[in-house]
Amino acid sequence: MKVGISIFVREDKVYDYIKEAHEQGFDNGQLLYWNMSYYTDENAELVKKACKDFGFTVTAVWCGWSGPRGFSYPGMYNRIGLVPSDWRAKRVEDLLLGAEFARKIGVSDIITHIGYLPDNPYDPDNIGVVNALTLICNKLKPYNQNFLFETGEELPLSLAYLIRDIGADNIGINFDPANLIMNGRGSHPVTALKFLAPYIRGVHAKDALQPTIPELKKVEVPAGEGDVNFPEFIKTLKEIGYDGAISIEYEKYEGDRNAKLAQIKSYLEGLIG
Repeated sequence: MKVGISIFVREDKVYDYIKEAHEQGFDNGQLLYWNMSYYTDENAELVKKACKDFGFTVTAVWCGWSGPRGFSYPGMYNRIGLVPSDWRAKRVEDLLLGAEFARKIGVSDIITHIGYLPDNPYDPDNIGVVNALTLICNKLKPYNQNFLFETGEELPLSLAYLIRDIGADNIGINFDPANLIMNGRGSHPVTALKFLAPYIRGVHAKDALQPTIPELKKVEVPAGEGDVNFPEFIKTLKEIGYDGAISIEYEKYEGDRNAKLAQIKSYLEGLIG
């Protein structure tokens, strides 16, 4: 296992972002895009040049989508991913654009949140998501690309049923333990990791505090400072045979962010040993 970083491409300067990651000591990471106007041939060339210049490997492309994307209660149920039927067709197009960009830079895995999947397999939105993801997986298959779920909104069992119902061999999971905690979706992340082990193709190193009554706030903290239990989490990754990247996703940009990233990186590398 190797520690990487999740790079949020907030402005049209991806070369600089990869250079900065290299200067922070990272040699791999995911690219996270919400602005689809950055999926250009010019930016693809900049990514490839940066990877060559700095010995950096892009392990996955995290793909955003059009329309509302609030992650706070209660709007989160109607805004996130492929579950909202009003946006589903457009967002399938968005994800396929992201996959096309990933191909241009030589990356096989794309990732996104699909949203709060209904647990009832007969629910029209559940059926719609199955159909949408079947289409996406079929479109990616000729290019040897994979679709990965970003965990957080689905119950682990419902997600396993969904993967089984789709039946594709190019579908998997980018496991984010903090999202499971913040959204209160099922068991402890370590238990969920063991359960979903056959599908894990990527991992986010993100931590969070368990929401408490009555505030019910979603609070992200640096890895090792929350309720994930990273020593046990890394141990479990080893036990299930995971040997891929562990990408730090630290979504706070105030203060000395570089110092905090260095602290998280050192902490994780110590656990990996």
